Amino acid sequence: MKSMHNHTNGSNMDMVTLGERGQIVVPAAIRERLGLKAGDKFMAFTKHNEVICLVPASSMRHLVDVLNAQLAEVDQAEKQTPNASQKENN
Repeated sequence: MKSMHNHTNGSNMDMVTLGERGQIVVPAAIRERLGLKAGDKFMAFTKHNEVICLVPASSMRHLVDVLNAQLAEVDQAEKQTPNASQKENN
């Protein structure tokens, strides 16, 4: 099947087949675009019992790092700003 590309948002979509042992092959165009190679690890999860998502573990680590940094900024801002209940009592 011909690969479907949307160059405006950088997405790729290809048809894959689930093998007898539960394996799928990530299409070459997607592997090349994301720099994936044999042995790379993925997080696999489902959404609404209909959608299967595969996310490279390295991307999940980066996402967690970004979120942790943002949470640290929120914590710092909360320490510097009195909360609403303290303002009302003054």
